[in-house]
Amino acid sequence: MNVRHLAAALVLAATGVIVVWTRGGDPPPPEPAPASPSGIDVHYAQMMVRHHEQAVAMSRTLIAKGAVPERVRLIAEFVIQDQQQEIDQTNDWLTAWNEPPADPADDGAAHGMLTAAQLTDLDRADREHAPAVFLQLMIEHHRGAITMSRSLLDGPPGNPYIHTLAKHVVNEQTSENDAMTALLQQPQTG
Repeated sequence: MNVRHLAAALVLAATGVIVVWTRGGDPPPPEPAPASPSGIDVHYAQMMVRHHEQAVAMSRTLIAKGAVPERVRLIAEFVIQDQQQEIDQTNDWLTAWNEPPADPADDGAAHGMLTAAQLTDLDRADREHAPAVFLQLMIEHHRGAITMSRSLLDGPPGNPYIHTLAKHVVNEQTSENDAMTALLQQPQTG
């Protein structure tokens, strides 16, 4: 069907809906409103923002060391771009629902975040060892996000945005962990 025929069919369909409605027919039912977020949804969103912030910071730390092997650098750059976008979107979601932002004082230890000591290992790693330290820590970090996301998804249905985000985290970070594990098994070259 070409564009003209499609446009004509859409106009006819819309006209038919208007005619039925103006002749006393029932109007089409309204779209259902998105489910209000539960406390669990809000908590997940806040913790995922904190979790992503840590991954972005780790990636920036690695890149700042310079001379990072290309494949590892590309993963770090992807984490920065993708997770910063999710941070921004999730913060917008929290604002739209009049919910507080993530608390920077929450260290997130119970939510799969890395410890200060682990982050110090990355900070102190020299250029030669930093890529492997980064990959090992990011794999562990991703496992925490995957566990947190699966826990949410195993619970009751909730807000569609948050549950979609959780599914995305499980799928994407599982795939990233597979790629990072494969990189750890290869010699690192620049």
